[in-house]
Amino acid sequence: MFDVIAKFLPAGALAAGTAVTLLVGSPQPTPLRQPLTAALPATFLGATGSDVAIGEDEVSKSGVSDYVNRVYMLNADEGVSLYIGYHATQQGDKRMHSPTLCLPGSGWTPVGEQVVTIPVANKPVAVNRFILQNGPNRILVYYWFQGRGRLTAGQGDLKLHAMRDALFTHRDEEALVRIIVPLAKGDSTPVASTGLVPDSLAAHLAEVIILPLNNSLPAAPGA
Repeated sequence: MFDVIAKFLPAGALAAGTAVTLLVGSPQPTPLRQPLTAALPATFLGATGSDVAIGEDEVSKSGVSDYVNRVYMLNADEGVSLYIGYHATQQGDKRMHSPTLCLPGSGWTPVGEQVVTIPVANKPVAVNRFILQNGPNRILVYYWFQGRGRLTAGQGDLKLHAMRDALFTHRDEEALVRIIVPLAKGDSTPVASTGLVPDSLAAHLAEVIILPLNNSLPAAPGA
């Protein structure tokens, strides 16, 4: 368990950073280099992705500048969904929210959460993994934050990075990436004809999209 100092360090540093930011000026929105849909794969494991529009009110409340809400149906009954919400800035009402907050708020209860590593270009990358339940329905969720040349899993690290970059580069743009795989047939039953269990399916989609997504996101500061 974190000690008292470590526990409150992110909040204290964020408060201090906010005060300094007020003096040096707030970050300005940083546009994407290209629309998210232009960089992401149109198909996944042979399934063509279908984009699902989100209501204007929900988009406005979320503060996203661009988003993709896509479903890859692997057969008539099984599929995997991908959501990416890009925030050109996180000032004011434009701040992103972790799925651990918004999904439970819509009736889903967390029943397990951890950080796992997946291979991307032969390098291990840490992402968040958790399972949610709503009545008899269960889903597997992988999510992470991506932007300014890094991929972040921890919420505390996310805030510290945003504070530091806002101060020194006047940038705080970020994308939330979320993958959902229904667990209708259990945690270890292969999904559709892929031969992949839900965790392997989610990890594979993550591996497929992480590097291409960087082609849409703004280049890292100083790159």
